[in-house]
This record gives sequence, structure tokens and C-alpha cells, in this order.
Amino acid sequence: MKFSSIFSQVLQLFPRMEFQRFVRETKAERHARGFTCWGQFVSMLFANWAGRIL
Repeated sequence: MKFSSIFSQVLQLFPRMEFQRFVRETKAERHARGFTCWGQFVSMLFANWAGRIL
């Protein structure tokens, strides 16, 4: 049996390849240090979502 968290299911609503294409087109990671754009997005989404639940 495969288990998928609700958060994982929410992330599936955002196609990662399309997200990466937008990052490349806008050169959003040119000054990034540490987090990638995707990592930042996931972190912010989780923080926002966790704040709503608690």
C-alpha cells in the first residue's frame, strides 16, 4: 500500500517541471544562496499551511 500525505498531494497541484521552466525564464536563482526556488516555495507553503492548521 502506498501512502501519500495531504501535503504531498497539495504539492502535486504544482507541476515541478513547469515551475522550473519559469525559474529559468526569469533567472530567479541567479543570486540564490542556500535554498533553491522550489525549496523556498515548499518551505513557505508548508509554513503557511501549518499556521492555518494549528
